[in-house]
Amino acid sequence: MEALKILLDVRNHPVLIHCKRGKHRTGCVVGCFRKMQNWCLSSVFEEYQRYAGAKSRTADLTFIEMFDIINLRQCLYNIIYQYQGASKKRRLMYQGETTQKPPRLTSF
Repeated sequence: MEALKILLDVRNHPVLIHCKRGKHRTGCVVGCFRKMQNWCLSSVFEEYQRYAGAKSRTADLTFIEMFDIINLRQCLYNIIYQYQGASKKRRLMYQGETTQKPPRLTSF
């Protein structure tokens, strides 16, 4: 869940996803991410199996299938896009963050 939160936060992009061997943990994170992107489950499984090869595990596929994206979507609902200033730049903000700048410190 924590890896997906980091992956979904555009302030962290670009992101490189890897683990010790790049198959099981990476495959599970990417598979869950694909579910978030509304990929059909057969396409998620096909991508996982393509990269896991002979090391593909049924337990990983079951984990991906059973992963509840509703909890992750709740996290996304707490993220708010706000426009700042005249430039109308979008900035990703979390609930509770403000657009106000901190007071400036001046020396005398």
